[in-house]
Amino acid sequence: MREFDPRTPEGFYASAMPPPPAIAPRPRRARTALAIAAAFLALVAVLLGVDDLRYRAEATDQAQRASRFAQQLAAVQAQERQLQSEVAQLQVQARNPTLTMWNTCGGPCTIGPSGVRVGSAPDTFELDIEFTSTVPVTTYFFTFRQWAQFDNCGFDVHCVTGPYQSFAASTSVSRTFQDAEGCSGYVWVMQASRDGIITPNVKVRYAPASHPTGVCAQSP
Repeated sequence: MREFDPRTPEGFYASAMPPPPAIAPRPRRARTALAIAAAFLALVAVLLGVDDLRYRAEATDQAQRASRFAQQLAAVQAQERQLQSEVAQLQVQARNPTLTMWNTCGGPCTIGPSGVRVGSAPDTFELDIEFTSTVPVTTYFFTFRQWAQFDNCGFDVHCVTGPYQSFAASTSVSRTFQDAEGCSGYVWVMQASRDGIITPNVKVRYAPASHPTGVCAQSP
């Protein structure tokens, strides 16, 4: 409270109560330290964020590289399996080679009732008879004696005596004759009842038997 005093220009005495203390200003050095600390923390946060992004990018890149390597490895392994299979097939072919046999007409051949297509069945080989034809064709497997009967009788199968094998008349055949694997005593004959075109693919495959086969087993 202030009291009236006529001696003063204002007419009041100053209050006997002391004025409130003024707030001391914060030292500049403390403010600077706080600013530095805040800046340091901000820098650390930024660096940590950059490192995290870099780690994620590197991890993604490593994962992609690992995926590519896995794909390359799978491709190499598949190629290796394929090569191993091809080598195994070549080894089998080397042990049992297959050779084309019929090359007399070099491709499609005429066939009809006035003539036959004939060839020998080599010893120690399987005979693969395969063909397509525009007319039904019958395939016979004769011994040498039976072939002589057939030929001397004007290609009439009724003149042939004794048992023989045959494939029924057809326009498409893919079958194997195995009696020559242990016997050198057969010929094969193809006959048609009317004129047509036959496209042959006759092959022999090396397959020697350990014992006489066919007619040779009956009369060694």
